Amino acid sequence: MDSPAIPDELLVEIFLRIPAPAGLLRASAACPPHPSASAASAVALAADFSFAFLPGLACDYRVQDVCGGRVLLSRRPFDDRSLVVCDPLHRRYLMLPPISDALADSVENRLELWPERWRNTFLVPPGSDNDEAAAAEGMSFRVIWMAQCGYKKMFTFVFSSDTGQWRVVPSQSWNDLPLGSLGPTGISTFNHRQYAHGRFYWIMKLEDGMKMLVLDTARLEFSILEPPPEAKGTHIPNMTMVETGEGMTGLFMLACGTSKLRYSIRRYNSGSSSQWQNEKTISLVSRYSLISSLESSLFLYDDGSSSLHPGFFTLDIETFQLEKVCTLDISDPHPYSNFPPSLSSPTI
Repeated sequence: MDSPAIPDELLVEIFLRIPAPAGLLRASAACPPHPSASAASAVALAADFSFAFLPGLACDYRVQDVCGGRVLLSRRPFDDRSLVVCDPLHRRYLMLPPISDALADSVENRLELWPERWRNTFLVPPGSDNDEAAAAEGMSFRVIWMAQCGYKKMFTFVFSSDTGQWRVVPSQSWNDLPLGSLGPTGISTFNHRQYAHGRFYWIMKLEDGMKMLVLDTARLEFSILEPPPEAKGTHIPNMTMVETGEGMTGLFMLACGTSKLRYSIRRYNSGSSSQWQNEKTISLVSRYSLISSLESSLFLYDDGSSSLHPGFFTLDIETFQLEKVCTLDISDPHPYSNFPPSLSSPTI
C-alpha cells in the first residue's frame, strides 16, 4: 500500500528535529517535489537570472518589471531613461535608446519631466500590441515610461521593438479626468500597478478617497474608474487584478490587517460604465500579501508573522486551493512565468 502523504505542517516539525545538516539534505532530497519543480529546475539551469550576459557588471542593473518571459532593467546610476530588455532564458538583450532631447522638447513643461516626481516604467504584456501576428509569435514588445509632473499632466512615452524608437503620447491634463481633489501638494499617490484585458490599473490615494487610474494600451488613453466600495477606506488596499471569462475583469483585495480575501468582478459593456459586483469573500488561514496574478492563480506571500509557514503560495482562482511554492525571504519578488517554449526561436 502507498503511504499517505505527510502534511506540510508535519514536515516542518520533522525537519526541525533532524540533528545534522547532512540528514536534512538527505531528507529534503527524498521529499515529493512540487508538480512544477522539474520545469522550474530546467529553466533555472538554462536561464541566467544573474544577468551576467549583459554588458558591464551585474550589480549595475536593477529589475523594473518582468512580463512574458522578458525582464526590463534600468542601468546604473539607475536612471529610468537608461533601459534594457532581456530574455534571460536565451541570454539575449536589447539596449533601448534614451528618450531623445528632441522628443522631450516636444512635451510641454519639459523641465518637469526629470525631477523626482512619480514615475513608472514597465513592459506591455504580449498580445497587447497592435501587430497581432507579431504579438502572437512573441516577437514584438512595447515599453511604457510614464511620469506625473506636478498636478498638471501625465506624460507618457512608448518604445516599440518594431520601430526601435520612442514616441510621445499626447499628454492628458488632470482637469480632463474626474479626479476629485489632488490635495495641497497637487501630487497623488499611485500604487499596485495591475493589468487585465489590455488595460493597466493603479490605485490613487486622493483627499476625497481612492480612485483607479486606467491606461488603455490600445488607445493609449487614461480614464478614471471607481474602485469597489471596500477599497474606499483610509488605507491603500492590497489588491490584484485577474482576467476572467466573457471579457470580465476580476479584482481580489485583502483589507489592511485582515485575512479576508474579497473577490469582485466588473464587466465592460462597449465602453459603458458598470458597477463592481462582490462575488465572494474567502477566509485565508494566515495574513498573506498579494504579490500578483499568474494566469489562473494568485501569487501570495506569507512572512510567517501570523503562522508557522512563511513563504510564497499560489491560490487557484477557480477552486481557491492554496498551494505552497517555496520558502524564500525576498523583499521585492518578481514572478517569472510564460517563458517561451523550448522549440521557439530565441527572442527578446
